Amino acid sequence: MSWLKVPGGKDEDLSSIPRMVLWFFIVPVGVLVVLAKLYPFVREKLEGTPTTSSGGSTGALGGITQFFDSIGSFFESLWSLVPLLIVILVAAPFLYVIVQYFRYRYYRQQATADVRYLRILPSDQTKLEVDKVMTLTRTFGGMIRHLQQRINWGTPWFRIRFAMTKHSREIGIYLSYPKDKRNSVYDTIRSVYPTAEIHDLRADQFPEPEAGGSGGHFRFARGRRKGLPLASLEQKKESQLGNILNCLRPGTIVDLQFAPTTWKALEERSEDALDDLKDKKMADLDPEQKARKISLIRRVTGRELTFQVRLSLWSNHEDAANIVRSTANAIETTMNYDGAVYFWKHDWWNPIADHNPIPYPIPFTLMIWTGEELANLFHLPPADHWIYQEPSDDAKDSRGYITHLKKNQRSLESHEWDSGVMIGQMKHPLEQREVRVPYDQLSKHFILTGANGMGKSSCAVEIIQSMIDDWVKDPDTAPGFTLLDPAREIIAIVENRLRTLVEKGVELPLDKIHHYNLSDDTTHMLGLNLLTKTKGYTVNQVAEQVAEVILYKSGQSESVVRGKRLLTMIVHGLLEDNKEHTILGIDDMVNNPRFRKEVLAEVKDPYVKRFWANVTPSELKEMGLLLNRIDPLLQDPTMRRMFLQLEMGLEIRRYMDEGHLVMIDLFGMEEHELKVTVGHLLSQYHLVAKKRAFGSKFHLLMIEEAHLVQVPLLREIFLEDRRHDMGLGLVTRDIDQFEDRELLQAIKANVGMVLSCAQTEGADEVQDLTRNFLKTDFLEQLPERTVAVYIRSKRNQRSDATTFVISNHPPYVCTPEGEIADHRTVEVEEAHQWGLEWGMQLMRNDPKAREIEELDHEIAEYMDKTTELAIEGDIEESSA
Repeated sequence: MSWLKVPGGKDEDLSSIPRMVLWFFIVPVGVLVVLAKLYPFVREKLEGTPTTSSGGSTGALGGITQFFDSIGSFFESLWSLVPLLIVILVAAPFLYVIVQYFRYRYYRQQATADVRYLRILPSDQTKLEVDKVMTLTRTFGGMIRHLQQRINWGTPWFRIRFAMTKHSREIGIYLSYPKDKRNSVYDTIRSVYPTAEIHDLRADQFPEPEAGGSGGHFRFARGRRKGLPLASLEQKKESQLGNILNCLRPGTIVDLQFAPTTWKALEERSEDALDDLKDKKMADLDPEQKARKISLIRRVTGRELTFQVRLSLWSNHEDAANIVRSTANAIETTMNYDGAVYFWKHDWWNPIADHNPIPYPIPFTLMIWTGEELANLFHLPPADHWIYQEPSDDAKDSRGYITHLKKNQRSLESHEWDSGVMIGQMKHPLEQREVRVPYDQLSKHFILTGANGMGKSSCAVEIIQSMIDDWVKDPDTAPGFTLLDPAREIIAIVENRLRTLVEKGVELPLDKIHHYNLSDDTTHMLGLNLLTKTKGYTVNQVAEQVAEVILYKSGQSESVVRGKRLLTMIVHGLLEDNKEHTILGIDDMVNNPRFRKEVLAEVKDPYVKRFWANVTPSELKEMGLLLNRIDPLLQDPTMRRMFLQLEMGLEIRRYMDEGHLVMIDLFGMEEHELKVTVGHLLSQYHLVAKKRAFGSKFHLLMIEEAHLVQVPLLREIFLEDRRHDMGLGLVTRDIDQFEDRELLQAIKANVGMVLSCAQTEGADEVQDLTRNFLKTDFLEQLPERTVAVYIRSKRNQRSDATTFVISNHPPYVCTPEGEIADHRTVEVEEAHQWGLEWGMQLMRNDPKAREIEELDHEIAEYMDKTTELAIEGDIEESSA
């Protein structure tokens, strides 16, 4: 089609337009005007009558006269308007400019009031999916406004900005948008990049250039490449955006403003190129022309979404000129195809300094792009590009890296995990806040695992410290905790901090703080009689629990089941006696007939009496084998002092209800001793917790080095105690040290929270515990004092799993002077000892903890008494 829309016409037809106007309009009008002026004089000559203004002519001649008179009057009036038309034609451009100025000014004011800002945080899972990127651009291209909205607010403009702020090597991705498009913008980004996060920003958080610097903007190339298509992401299917960002240095910004516009604008952009090639046959074109024609045909179809674009670049770096040139070259390389853009450098005008999202329509600053062309810059770089990796060197000219989410990192809503016990600081590129877990979530139990030196103790101390902070503020209502520590590490840190508070003048209710050292180096010992009659439970229930503690071996083999049955019968008899007994009585029930006879005389349970009445020598011999579990506890002086006291020194119900802080030092115990001791403590806490009323005060029971105490009772606690306002926290090394598969299965099925520091051997077990939410490769690469968190809770009456990453402070301790101890020197060990000495003093002041000299004398008398009874029995048998 030609300019005149004539099929087969040529561009030269345009030159005929002036001639056509002259011959078909101006000349006829001029002739009619002349005839109208001459006609009165001609008629006077022909008819001999003067022309008058009054009276009418008759006949045909009169009609002709009136016709020419009216024609003449019309053209005289038209001619009189010519000066006005000339004035209008001359003034029209100025009026247009003025109207457009006020129109743009109004829309810019509206845009300033309505603009909103966000930051896109990509993840390390970001991929280049071209179809989704094209969906992104098409959706933004469809974010037009209806007529009434366009009249009120104009065309919606968007602005994406890639910025590396000064004094930082982090590259951020920012976007401004009109507030009425918020839902569309958020929904589109989330659908295309589901692993990315969107963070709202204030206007002052949107990066802006400083005064000075260097930069400019891009415009279309002229000449032979004018109007030809730029590069298409859809065609090349490769992102160069990472290479562009690789050129940025601190203080550099790439700014892309765009707005959807009509396809007619794209047609006008490509008009010259189309007209130059359309009449030429393919056979007459050289290869380059053929490629351009094919490209134009494919890329200008009428289906394209079209954008009005301004692309700018600015840098405030000290080497701004070179950085701008390098970045501009990368952008030109990315965008150039058959058509091209080039960078126009001008330091006198900074186009990015204009905060308004709508740019002024300054000539040669705006371009028309298709969605395929815009997609080259309007997407997130794929995470497999090195731009996501922080450079290893800190050189002055080192490149930047994209701030992004690493695996399992995510932000938390303001109301999410914001109350309760602090477990650490959220590890997130943009947000830093405390992460807290409610007590009801802790009552579902947790496991904290990690290799040595990777921050396991730091996290455990953070949890305990949070509870202490709340307890110090309100010791009457705050929950308490019990800490079992075979490593003597966490206890030392906690007691150092408590002593530091006391030294600083903080008043603590010391009657609610308890330290019990159950190790060989203690001066006092707490009584933990295994044969304690727990209030609220039958003798048979207690007997079964004692047998479970002593014979902690798991499984349902015949020997295990029979051993527990026999031991239950022994303990049952001892518990029914009207005298108090200890585990020494188990030995006497088997080997001392007189003692057994006296005890059975008090037994009320008919089944127990029947059992002992019918006991066979082989059963007594089998019972003797059970003493192999008892003898180590009787042979060791420390164990004797603990288990041969007739009392149970712990007031567990009081500790729970009143919120006490209980620290039990288990340092140096052998495996068997540790399992029996911790098993007994677990049993007592479990039994007491089950009898507490619903809604009682929460109490945390934390066990350090939990892999050393894999007792079957743990399974029962994980299955039950989540309902009894007591939380169990297991702190352990690589979780593969848990050999009890049934225990691991119970943890997997019931645990409320898994916290994992870096580990290697146990990473696959953590992945299994978290149902593949935390991956092995991710866990193996965690930095020191970084914890991956998996929490299973309920949301909207449904089970919901969430993961995130936290970090913890180093487990600092203080010197007696109140200064933080230097961990590189002996100050740390001295500070630990300083804290433990304070705890030992608490123990010495506790009436429940008795001096070992006194205990040894009492236990010796107790053992001598039963020995004398056995001797008397032997004498009676021999005399009989």
